[in-house]
Amino acid sequence: MRFTTDVELEVTVDVLSAHRGTPARVTGPPDAWEPADPPEVDLAVSLGTLEITGALPSDVLEALAAEALERLEDW
Repeated sequence: MRFTTDVELEVTVDVLSAHRGTPARVTGPPDAWEPADPPEVDLAVSLGTLEITGALPSDVLEALAAEALERLEDW
């Protein structure tokens, strides 16, 4: 028998690198501008000693990245 279920587990999130990003800016005449550079964060997620980053769904990784960026603002 096989089934799926939701389980809440505590994981460890390590921020490997982070970039705050930069807003768009005008560099000359009204039509000359540099686009915004969004913030980025590179994460490693582990469950105990097991590295699980690659096994997580993209929406979970996006939520963890957003949380990491928020925490970095306060750090």
